[in-house]
Amino acid sequence: MCASHNSQLLTYSVRLPDEAQEDALRLLDASRAVANQTISILWPHLWPQLDEFGLKSKGPAWKQLGKYTGSPDPHGDRQWRCESETAGRILRAQAQRKKIFDLVAPVLEDGFIREKNDTRPAGKDRPAIKEAVTNLQSSFKNIRNTETETESESASMRTIELQSVIEQSCNFYLQHDRFPASYEELQPIPLLKAGILTYAGDDGSIKGQAHRLDIDTNTEVGVARFRFRCPNTAGIWGWRKADSALALPACLIERLTTGKGKLRAPTLREETKPSADRYAVLDFIVEVEGQALPDWDNVERVLGVDWGVHTLFTATAVAVNSQSEQASRPFFLKTGAFDGRQARTRRQIDELKKKIARHKAQLNALSEPDSVANDTNPTSAAKRDWHVQKISQYERELKLCWGKYERRNREIAHLASNVLILLCQVSGASLLSMESLTTLKSVGRGNGVKGRWRNYRNNTTVRGEIWRLLRYKCHLVGLRFKTCSPRGTSHTCPRCGCAADTYRSPEEIGVSAAVNWGRWLHCKSCGFNGDRDYCASLNIARLGVAYITQYKTQRVKINKGARTVMRPYSNSNSISDKEIKPVSYTGAGPALRLPPAGLVPARHVRGKLCYFPGWIGSVYLQSSQPRAVFLQLSG
Repeated sequence: MCASHNSQLLTYSVRLPDEAQEDALRLLDASRAVANQTISILWPHLWPQLDEFGLKSKGPAWKQLGKYTGSPDPHGDRQWRCESETAGRILRAQAQRKKIFDLVAPVLEDGFIREKNDTRPAGKDRPAIKEAVTNLQSSFKNIRNTETETESESASMRTIELQSVIEQSCNFYLQHDRFPASYEELQPIPLLKAGILTYAGDDGSIKGQAHRLDIDTNTEVGVARFRFRCPNTAGIWGWRKADSALALPACLIERLTTGKGKLRAPTLREETKPSADRYAVLDFIVEVEGQALPDWDNVERVLGVDWGVHTLFTATAVAVNSQSEQASRPFFLKTGAFDGRQARTRRQIDELKKKIARHKAQLNALSEPDSVANDTNPTSAAKRDWHVQKISQYERELKLCWGKYERRNREIAHLASNVLILLCQVSGASLLSMESLTTLKSVGRGNGVKGRWRNYRNNTTVRGEIWRLLRYKCHLVGLRFKTCSPRGTSHTCPRCGCAADTYRSPEEIGVSAAVNWGRWLHCKSCGFNGDRDYCASLNIARLGVAYITQYKTQRVKINKGARTVMRPYSNSNSISDKEIKPVSYTGAGPALRLPPAGLVPARHVRGKLCYFPGWIGSVYLQSSQPRAVFLQLSG
């Protein structure tokens, strides 16, 4: 399912009623079995033609898959279309990934593995992998370039996919002491682990032969009536007798009633709780038209965003003019309490992993040949049962910890992305220039507890989640989004452009030696000093300003299907380039018209709303969670 270049697909998940759960899970199990059987049958025979199969990335996948095989378990033509659509999308994704492997395979021997020594085991050479990804980006440019992505988004996705395939190949080397000879050897058969069934192959919600969906938006609370075909306990397929009434969220009803969204084919899928309980949800997929992006010639301000060392991010706006004036005060999103809770949860996860590994080792020791003779010993049998019980208990606690960790990351990611959109609107910035995701991987093990947590926080998924949310939110509100290379942005003076050192604090300038991870930057050339993250956000904004300037002077027409877009000849600017102008601090631009009362303005928390005085307009931040839940998640 693909959206047009000016639209975005949004998903709203609704849990099915309890009386329909058993039938829905039975349907998902049967559909998953059919999809896995189809993939298992086609995988060895389709392998020589996988590249050709992946050339067709548009249109229904069930039509493409139907040319190769039929249903291994026939129970309805439209039901098979939906199941083959799921299998076809998986095979298309694997064909895309195989192209990446064919590009990576010639350079796999170039020192990606760090040899074992007396102090460290064998592992991946992160600097070598990062350098290889940079060199391969230009070759990978023509493999993945969809109409719905901008140039910077395509570059970021190329980086993530290249690094993923290289690391998967390195993991294969660490297990087999050699690199894979082919993608077929690297990738096992991609089978579904959880049930998922898309109704994109059916005849619609009214005339569907696999499902029926009727949405009533006339009532105060929107209700959807959903009926589907499923097997009974004896395995006989048929329509479910009663409809399932689903209460729809207010935001979905608003989009459908106001005409701001077009409903697409729903998807039925399975979710699993940490307690091993399963339940089925129905995903309502809505295609929403995004607002028109501002013309590059009309962009007057750029908001630069840097992933912070001591903060989650730092954002500063810079004007696009001959002087490149700083247009706003820096905004620091500090998540100290949140990081503390995540660090404690992470330590608990590590402890649980150690306990599980210890009990598994002791359980395996009881099963060794010299212990088989003691199978009839009641004491030995009791020890096995005790170890199995402990392993099950710790694995359940581990799932609970990971679930809590992911929920916190998701909540803070939504809050951070909303804050960035808000800052762009308040400062009048039409371009959001952000540090590229290639900085997710921190090289080294970190010194001490703080260093290890810093590296883990830099490598965590919260940044990727923020980046993913910003992509579609910027598209919806009509805000341009661009990623920039972060090399040198934290060690370059934004006022004169010269290389600068970083220190732990301002008091250590000229007294102690400079450190790489210092939070305070000092330039010996012009004497400027300031917070390191603040300076990095200015430099990233400078890269965005340079991109706009280059567009105005060196634009070129690029044909993308039926569209013609204007791009600069090159957008891989480095902060060390002479064309990057320094930032001028005027003192009048960044100041707020209504300065806050006092050095630390008070916050007023009322329910889900948090008000901040001193802004130009009436501004508030709102969480989707109740106040008690939000405060518990964010600390």
